[in-house]
Amino acid sequence: MVVIAEVEAHRCAGCPGCANHPSRLPALEPVVQLALVPPVPTRSRRSFWKKVALISGGAVVSLVALAGAYIGITLYKIDHAVHHVSVPESLLAKGKGDLLAVVLGPDHHEEVYVFNTTGGHTKVLMVPSTLGVSTGHSTHTVPLSALNIHRPEAIITGLRQLGIPVGRYVGVDLHAVSPDSSLGMLALGKTSMASLVGHPAGTTSLIEAVASHVYLGPHTSVSSLLTLMKVPTGKPVSVPTSTTSNGQVVLAAPAVNVLRHFL
Repeated sequence: MVVIAEVEAHRCAGCPGCANHPSRLPALEPVVQLALVPPVPTRSRRSFWKKVALISGGAVVSLVALAGAYIGITLYKIDHAVHHVSVPESLLAKGKGDLLAVVLGPDHHEEVYVFNTTGGHTKVLMVPSTLGVSTGHSTHTVPLSALNIHRPEAIITGLRQLGIPVGRYVGVDLHAVSPDSSLGMLALGKTSMASLVGHPAGTTSLIEAVASHVYLGPHTSVSSLLTLMKVPTGKPVSVPTSTTSNGQVVLAAPAVNVLRHFL
């Protein structure tokens, strides 16, 4: 806002011969002074910003609601796609969160991992699929790769007799997928799960694609699949083995110390 003010000089009212007499002075011109006055916010401007805030808040709430609905629907699909297998409670280690994960891939490729999480730190134990285990009270052993991952009782029993407790179980059967597909390369160890998961949408898409091939034991959630991401970064410890004269793969002598340190 501009304020205009006129300023007049002092005029002398003395004699005509005075230098300051009005008749001897030039005509005065008005002097303009400018003063800046801060504008007063109008009600229309305040209402405009209020509308902007309301629209922005509504957009954020809508996005959160859509994301929540998407995740909810995806988890519903996944939960109905996975296979839940029963395992006798007597075979599961009480009070332990050790997770047994068996991944069966194309070309008879099989990987067996045991994850032990303590104090937020996860240790990874690699168990060779050729390791011989006893499925009962007999001394006869069979390799892990010969056992059915859809019915993991025999696998859990054999590992338990070797001193490897199992509290939870997840099996992934990808033997029928193409070796050149993303799931096939994942099962063959040619690519890591971490490389396939770059954002939440990628995570849910990957789990949704794998879900129909997953077999979960009691007390095991679908999120256990993400534990496999720790394989390349968890510095896996391999179970030491040796081969007998008749070709059976058994635990080597140092295995007891390795398992004691791991568990």
